[in-house]
Amino acid sequence: MHKYLVRRPDAIIPLLAGYFILEFVVRLILPHGLRYDESQQALFSQWLTFGYDSQPPLYNWVQSLVISAFSLSLATISSVKNLFLFLVYLSYYRLAREVLTDKVFAAIATLSLLTIPQFFWEAQRDLTHTVAQLLTINLFLYGIIRTLKAPSLGSYAFMGVALGLGMLSKYNFALLVAGAFVAVLTHPQGRARVFDKRFLLTIAISLVIFLPHGLWLMDNLKLASGRTLGIMSENAPTGAFAKLVKGPLKYIKLILVISAPTLIVYALVFGKSLLKNLKQSNEWTRFFEVLLAVIGIIVLGLILAIDMTDLRDRWLLPFLFLLPIYLCLKMEVAGIRAADFGKRFFYVPLVMMVVIPALLLFRAFFPIQAGAFEHYNTPYPAFVRQIVAAEGKRPGMVMTDGWLPAGNMHLQLPDVPTMSRFFPNLKTAYEWSANRPILIVWRNGKDNGTMPVALADWLRDTLGPQYATPDIKLADVQYIHGRPGDMTSFAYTWIYPK
Repeated sequence: MHKYLVRRPDAIIPLLAGYFILEFVVRLILPHGLRYDESQQALFSQWLTFGYDSQPPLYNWVQSLVISAFSLSLATISSVKNLFLFLVYLSYYRLAREVLTDKVFAAIATLSLLTIPQFFWEAQRDLTHTVAQLLTINLFLYGIIRTLKAPSLGSYAFMGVALGLGMLSKYNFALLVAGAFVAVLTHPQGRARVFDKRFLLTIAISLVIFLPHGLWLMDNLKLASGRTLGIMSENAPTGAFAKLVKGPLKYIKLILVISAPTLIVYALVFGKSLLKNLKQSNEWTRFFEVLLAVIGIIVLGLILAIDMTDLRDRWLLPFLFLLPIYLCLKMEVAGIRAADFGKRFFYVPLVMMVVIPALLLFRAFFPIQAGAFEHYNTPYPAFVRQIVAAEGKRPGMVMTDGWLPAGNMHLQLPDVPTMSRFFPNLKTAYEWSANRPILIVWRNGKDNGTMPVALADWLRDTLGPQYATPDIKLADVQYIHGRPGDMTSFAYTWIYPK
């Protein structure tokens, strides 16, 4: 297969399509407990609105439309994720083809995404908005490069669509816009393209696409920014000097953690020629150098300006995932023949395409040997069957404290309105009667069944003080694929109108 890819590099497209079909099937085979981002999508699918929480709504909109067309299920959640991931790889290949002459190098760059753990592992299991952002980044850069090479009304319009969708994917897409703008200005044809009157079309289209959410954002700025800013300052040291040092050090560490596996693979494949040829350049290597340098400087400036001491690797992934294209550009400019190294490189992604699904299955089906239970193994299906059968009624509404139980409960009871106190802005109509009581659910912990404050406050403030002391029940349910005695505990209460 690796030799065939050298002869027919375009074959990576059906190869990747088959891989993500396999990943889709694997997800359906795995237990149906949802992880965080999957759970959020299940919960948010009840609304189609201009804004939800601290993330823009592009992925939520696509997911909600698919679920409204085909109903809520694990299949509709997983199909959207794997379709997005396939489109990321496909668009990355098209982007690479725009700047690389040799298709084999474009194939190497694209399959190099399977050497980035935050991409091949975390994006497969959890990330949603970041995956949408990766796709829009590819589309936006593709539009820019097409416009630099052969400007047309269509290329400017395409840039506008990609820019508008990008700002609807994640707010830090603005960093890429800033970096790309500087990179374009330093390109030989860049200024002519920026001052072309057709560029006004790009701006107009992007504003029209972003405007509905932009208006929502103006009215909900605290909601959209509060949680992210809180995460950025988590575990912050008290001293000013310590804050000044911790943020940049964490930043450098994450850059190394994300980039290191790819650099190691390239060092093994290309040997000494990798380091020797990094000094080679052309207009496109310089374009990516300026792009990444500007983004890097802006991020560092933000870290110092707002005392950002805690970063997440997913925040840097959308920029560092461009590294393989940059490295392949360096090799091609130096005159390296991709075919001489392709056969050796393609072993790596082909092996990863087998290892990743196998590891997902192993961790879920053999959690004891893997060292911990996955969220997949949390027995929401058994818990819901147990309490509904015991009560003899289905709820008129489910209320939870966190979004993880909320989405999982909604997946099990898709016809029942579900809300979470973690998202108090998202409300839905519901029926409350003797035949359709309210079900309040939370994961039981060391509090031994004590109702979380957020839920207790909701009971008192929404239903009245007479509901402030409900009859709380506990349910111990065995983990999926756990040993006898491997139990997890849920707490819940049924609220009937008095």
